[in-house]
Amino acid sequence: MKSDTTSEIIRLASNFSVVLPLLFYLTKIKYASRRIHIIGMLVLISGISDLIGYIFFREREPTAILFNAYYALSFFLLSWFYYEVLFIKSRRVVVLIGLAVYLQSFVLVTIYVQGFFEYQTLMWLITGIIMIVYSIAYFTYSLSILPSITSLNYTPVWINTGVLIYFVLNLFLFILSNYVLTRLDPQMSLLIWSFHNVNNILKNVLFAIGISFYKKKIADF
Repeated sequence: MKSDTTSEIIRLASNFSVVLPLLFYLTKIKYASRRIHIIGMLVLISGISDLIGYIFFREREPTAILFNAYYALSFFLLSWFYYEVLFIKSRRVVVLIGLAVYLQSFVLVTIYVQGFFEYQTLMWLITGIIMIVYSIAYFTYSLSILPSITSLNYTPVWINTGVLIYFVLNLFLFILSNYVLTRLDPQMSLLIWSFHNVNNILKNVLFAIGISFYKKKIADF
């Protein structure tokens, strides 16, 4: 009973954590750059998905399509974000390769492994790997152009850190997610999804910090 209560508290905290970056985004929406708007859209979609997911859970409705659609939208929005902050100046081919790998994987997985109406856990794993590659590429890039002092209040650094931590920590969960969703007992599933929810809280906090540092005068972001 205690573990159930703790898991429920963590789940609610995860759902409401999206309010933090959303509030900071709304305070800067009038002068936000396109890159900030991309993250704002991602945060808004995340909040809507959490709300719909909670309703579906209460009504015992399947959530496979919702999860698949969320991770697909997250992939395209984050790819757009990294194109804007990193690949637009050079190495555009990296984004094209990432898109090609994703789209080809989506077609093959949907046809031969996991249809869109079931949990496409393999696509979540592929999304995570591509995002880790992008975030590490940006991290390396930021080390070469930003002084360590300046980087601490530079918006994309915080957002990139949130993306990197979220997908790295969830990589093992994505690998096991098919078992989590179909084979493990309810208590173990709650424990593992609580780990995901903690990662989601951390990601939203880092997004909120990043957006809070955004200033209109920073021309390149």
